[in-house]
Amino acid sequence: MKDLFSFLNEVSGNSDFKATLSERGGFITFSNSGRRGGSKFFQIGLDNILQTLKDILINIETFKNLTEYDETSWRNNGSEYFSDSVANANSTVQTKPLFSTLSKVINWANQPRLDSIDSDAKICLDKDALETTIAKLEVVADSFKPSTVIPNNTCDDTCRQIIFYGAPGTGKSHKIKAQLEGAFKENIFRTTFHPDSDYSTFVGAYKPTMEKPMDKVYAKGELISKLTEMKEGGVTYSPQKFGAKYWRSLKLLNLSDKKDILQACGMSDNYTVEFDKGVAVGEEYLACSKESRIIYSFVPQAFLNAYIQAYRKPEEKVYLIIEEINRGNCAQIFGDLFQLLDRDENGISEYTIKADADLKSFLEEELGEDNLGIKDGELCLPSNLYIYATMNTSDQSLFPIDSAFKRRWDWEYEPIKYKNIGWKIVIDGTDYSWVSFQRIVNEKILRANSSEDKMLGDYFVNPSDGVITDKVLLNKILFYLWNDVCKDGEGDIFKVGEAEDISFSELYGENGAKMLKRMMSYLGVTDPDGNKVTTENNEENTEL
Repeated sequence: MKDLFSFLNEVSGNSDFKATLSERGGFITFSNSGRRGGSKFFQIGLDNILQTLKDILINIETFKNLTEYDETSWRNNGSEYFSDSVANANSTVQTKPLFSTLSKVINWANQPRLDSIDSDAKICLDKDALETTIAKLEVVADSFKPSTVIPNNTCDDTCRQIIFYGAPGTGKSHKIKAQLEGAFKENIFRTTFHPDSDYSTFVGAYKPTMEKPMDKVYAKGELISKLTEMKEGGVTYSPQKFGAKYWRSLKLLNLSDKKDILQACGMSDNYTVEFDKGVAVGEEYLACSKESRIIYSFVPQAFLNAYIQAYRKPEEKVYLIIEEINRGNCAQIFGDLFQLLDRDENGISEYTIKADADLKSFLEEELGEDNLGIKDGELCLPSNLYIYATMNTSDQSLFPIDSAFKRRWDWEYEPIKYKNIGWKIVIDGTDYSWVSFQRIVNEKILRANSSEDKMLGDYFVNPSDGVITDKVLLNKILFYLWNDVCKDGEGDIFKVGEAEDISFSELYGENGAKMLKRMMSYLGVTDPDGNKVTTENNEENTEL
């Protein structure tokens, strides 16, 4: 299949109405016939063409009979139905050049099936051709997206909490990743919910941790801070314990440096002797200990890490990403944090909640007692903290999300776009179109279940080279369809004939590849160019 740039250059040589794709910028330059004294050239963007094709598809009942060029019909209907202002204007003043350009683009997307169509006189407007063109042109248009991204300016400021939902493999996580492109990595925090998730794994809790022997050497300024913490914390015999704990660092200091540390902490110079006693104990006993010891400390998790970062960097956007939010018990995981999700017009929590003693102590240590993040012992989501989540609508969640929780989120549906037109399924040397298989199977799933929840998304599989092997087809795609979609006989997918069903196990073994091919033939899956695949009965390879 030729690329759009080469295709337009080639077909324009035999056309009165030229059309060329720009090398930069994403637009097509087209011309009139020039029969009235020199050709005139015009430009239309790929997005303008895409919208026009979508308008035609939406109003297919009106346009399906306009496959041969008639100036009055195309001018009047273009003026009425083309929502894009550029296309609408061209439909009235450059009607035939626009018609010819649209026809060329459709022919390109459906080559070689439409190679015989004269784009200056006719246009193919069947549903499959339009959908294929839109999908392929979306890919070309995406290639012209600007690569420069302004950090932290990628999301709608009014949406602080969004759940991206859709069928499996529609690219929900990819959508979030694209929106966060340019955000600072240290401001992105991630977690994945599952049935065992709870408040402690989402927020934090006291846990046993291993404290390693004190091997680090601290500078004088750091030692002053450490001694101050011990003194203000009410540690008894603080000079002696300080000397034992930080003996390695103190051994490197002279008497004057030790006195400076004591004076900075408001303590008498005479305590240098106590320092030395502690150093002696540390060197004698602690230096010999190479074993870590168990201590209990508060260990923050994803929510608290994002919360602290948001208050530490109030001028920057901070993101908390929750994957598979509906696989966990949200009521149990969020607990009283649920109240914080109500935000005012500035993005700040309308209601605060009291932190428990452990959480309060930890946040005061991390942020300071007067910080707004723990002022008066209360939690409050700041305006720069964004929470994005994904929800797979096909999951049979153990814990349904209640309406009160749903109300506190914005929701964004991620549809199936059938965009990976270059992918192919290879079975024993025979190539099949992934998009053709995906579309046919999804139509059967929709008819059987009256729901899109279990349909195959564009990224249900993600082959690195665009080739889906028979092994991946069997063990990932068909396994999912057999167990989650067709387990009760729905879908009419596992068949090799109208009255001949097959089981999943029949797709393995010596005749597995043959059965797979028969199944693909029954489904009507085409090859990557849109042609019917030749069966083992040597049926004529005809174009659809």
